[in-house]
Amino acid sequence: MESRPEILDEILFYILKRAKCEEDTDKYLEHVLDYCKKDYQQAYMKQNGIELTIDEVQRKFESQRKNN
Repeated sequence: MESRPEILDEILFYILKRAKCEEDTDKYLEHVLDYCKKDYQQAYMKQNGIELTIDEVQRKFESQRKNN
């Protein structure tokens, strides 16, 4: 089984390769990011019973980013 960093590297590889197939690469990457945020919202709701807004999701990311 691959390690988490290897899996994440592979995910990023395929996302970037897929994005390069699009005329507007940045727009596609924003679409993927929106999907990831919504998926996280659903998983958080399922696990914690609390619905987060997109702004709350963004604040969680920014907070995590500052702590690392």
